[in-house]
Amino acid sequence: MNTKAIQTNTRYTKCKRIADIALSGTAIFFLSPLLAGISIAIRLDSRGPVIFRQRRVGIHKKHFEIYKFRTMYSDTPKDMPTHLLQNPDAMVTKTGAFLRRYSLDELPQLFNILRGDMSLVGPRPALWNQYDLIEEREKYGANDVLPGLTGWAQINGRDELEIPVKAALDGEYVSHYGPWMDIRCVAGTVLAVAGHKGVVEGGTGTLNKKKAGRGRKGAGAPAGGKAAARQVYEKEKEHLSKEKIRVLITGAGSYIGMAVRDWLLEFGGHYEVTELDMHGEQWKEYDFSGYDCVFHVAGIAHTDTGKVSKEQKQLYYAVNRDLAAETAKKAREDGAAQFIHMSSMIIYGDSAPAYQGRKRITAKSRPQPSSVYGNSKWQGDRMVRRLETPDFRVCVLRPPMIYGNGSKGNYQMLEKIAAAVPVFPLVKNERSVLHIDNLCEFVRLLIENRQAGIFFPQNDCYTDTSSLVAGIAKAKGRRIRLLKTLGPLVRLASAMPGKTGKLAGKAFGSFSYDQAMSGCPGGDYRVHSLEQSIYVTENGSHSGA
Repeated sequence: MNTKAIQTNTRYTKCKRIADIALSGTAIFFLSPLLAGISIAIRLDSRGPVIFRQRRVGIHKKHFEIYKFRTMYSDTPKDMPTHLLQNPDAMVTKTGAFLRRYSLDELPQLFNILRGDMSLVGPRPALWNQYDLIEEREKYGANDVLPGLTGWAQINGRDELEIPVKAALDGEYVSHYGPWMDIRCVAGTVLAVAGHKGVVEGGTGTLNKKKAGRGRKGAGAPAGGKAAARQVYEKEKEHLSKEKIRVLITGAGSYIGMAVRDWLLEFGGHYEVTELDMHGEQWKEYDFSGYDCVFHVAGIAHTDTGKVSKEQKQLYYAVNRDLAAETAKKAREDGAAQFIHMSSMIIYGDSAPAYQGRKRITAKSRPQPSSVYGNSKWQGDRMVRRLETPDFRVCVLRPPMIYGNGSKGNYQMLEKIAAAVPVFPLVKNERSVLHIDNLCEFVRLLIENRQAGIFFPQNDCYTDTSSLVAGIAKAKGRRIRLLKTLGPLVRLASAMPGKTGKLAGKAFGSFSYDQAMSGCPGGDYRVHSLEQSIYVTENGSHSGA
């Protein structure tokens, strides 16, 4: 894509700027009572400024300050997309939740439009540190138009889109740049706001809440999770210890934490589970004494795709390392008996690129993190283990990719591919993966048997990217043909310099654990086979296989 459509439509660009000034000025005048009322409500609700300012990328990649009504507590990380925060809902104020529901928090951007930083319609301005989105938009010329209050991508999935899809839609807006496209965007926005469709500001690849909750009852139980837990309970209830076990999950609202919570609660009242919000400093006043196990899942998700800002780097270490160590130390001092820490396979570095051999982690392998995120997890891992004593048992889990109903990350992208394409490359890479139900049972066995040590849970067999996509499609009632003839395209893409090569290499790379490392003391945690787990994930029930 090029900017020819813009360059050849300079007359419309000038008219559009006049319209922006007129419409934004008029809107500010007539909405001033509403703006004042919202400002008062924010002031009364929580401490901090009324207006939230954040550095964004404008036309020709020049930075500007965007204005929004503040919807989150003032100590929330400023330059991190909302969807990457640990338990973001807990950071939103009561007034903020209302403003977000009706998109009223965006109203101060009328002043950005009046100033000339933005237009009424255009690609939503990226955060200054969203380098991957900025780079993708460059391919389509989407950095060479004024960013907008609303845009073509926002009415075609909003901020729930993967970065390549979002950038492509922004490119589509550029290629059809003109009055008719702007009218369509405005009309689509009115319908979206009227339907209360939510926005994950700055988000990319975030599941729609409705989709994420498919097949779930209550808060956060993966599809099939409760049924599987009940089956395990009926089978194992005679072997459970007699006393009730108290479990504290630090990191309220997390995907893994909620799944483990719901799993344990299906065991006939044998487990008493409490979730603790780790946002702010209030958690330090909570009494950890009396808990048999503290399950620590609070953390910052993996976002580095190249450059990492100083602020983001600090946040990684503050949460993934320092918070983990502080939590473990408090658990020990308060007299908790066991501490289970969620580390990650990422501490062993990157996967082996496609067609460059197998990378299998064995008992002799040593951690070699290759990213800031990986290093922060590795350091947290080490600091937690140093706190172990005979009376304070420490478990560290280093799982591979975790998937299940409502999961985010790489599996979500594979779901979208499986739902859209008729053919897919046949590439025999080797990956370790772990279904959320299998992880839940693994954690339960560690708690039940009061274990300590380093653990490497995974499914009972390896998989590959091609088989995963085909399996997901099958569970959805579709069929995808896997073609060897497309393999050379993958090889070519993997050999390309820059981000394309990295993404292709990662998608079809190999990264696995030796199966001999993945046993669990106390029992078999693999409640689903690979095929069953995919069926459960996509259909919300047991396959019966």
